[in-house]
Amino acid sequence: MGKQWDYFHRITEQREHMSVLVDASYSGTAPLPGFTRLLSVVVNLYAIATDKEERDIAQAKLGILERRLEALFSEHIQALYIGRINTETRLEFYYYAEPGGEPHRKLAETVMADYPKYRWVASERDDAEWTFYTYLRPNDIEKLYAKNNILLQSLSQKGDRLDIARDVFHWLRFGSSENLRSAADSAKRLGYSVVNSDMDADKPTYQHTLIISKNQSLGVEVMNESVKELYDLTNTFSGKYEGWGTDIRQKLWRKLKSGINGKRIAYAGLLLLAVALIAVPLIMAKYI
Repeated sequence: MGKQWDYFHRITEQREHMSVLVDASYSGTAPLPGFTRLLSVVVNLYAIATDKEERDIAQAKLGILERRLEALFSEHIQALYIGRINTETRLEFYYYAEPGGEPHRKLAETVMADYPKYRWVASERDDAEWTFYTYLRPNDIEKLYAKNNILLQSLSQKGDRLDIARDVFHWLRFGSSENLRSAADSAKRLGYSVVNSDMDADKPTYQHTLIISKNQSLGVEVMNESVKELYDLTNTFSGKYEGWGTDIRQKLWRKLKSGINGKRIAYAGLLLLAVALIAVPLIMAKYI
């Protein structure tokens, strides 16, 4: 089974900010029979915060640590790596395994011995229903955040200057013209411009489409805030948020290398379409 990583930002009820990476490939099959033990390895990141040299190399080191633990647990106790949580102060890895076998703490010790500056703890508990996996899975708005990460990574890899402001277009759909007009008025108050509206009678639901735009940069936080406010707006008027698109803004050398002949590269693919084309590279997900 191939891994399907969702990577997104979450704010807990305690107002703690965390980044979550979870393997969505188990979403249709969980809980897996027999894999009833939830294993964790939690690494304290205070050593990174207080050691500048350690901060500079931490991302690469933690990426290697992640892969070594996954490989070791998979080989010795056939554990399934389901995801991780990272905050400013800790990094948590999670796995499911069958009962019995060698304690994963002893296995982890063989790896963590190479990381003497990091304090860590290993624990396990019964979770036959995979309730923790359910907790890790993104809700509807977090799924949109995950898609934001995918599309922004793709744009960055294509040479886009994400810090350059440009028109970003959003597609919203509604079940009636009245709801569309009300949503358009609300969007204007939020600083968006109405680009177009249309009605497709052949669609069974959400026949009315509203396209709006705003001039902004493409930082992750900025785009998550835009998507969140438009997701809430469409819900207010019984609609559906479809996604966003924009044009690439490349560095000059990248334009010349790509042989661009004066035409802007249109990148109007909706988030929902982009997800099917791009996988989230594990190494690209930042730890700090």
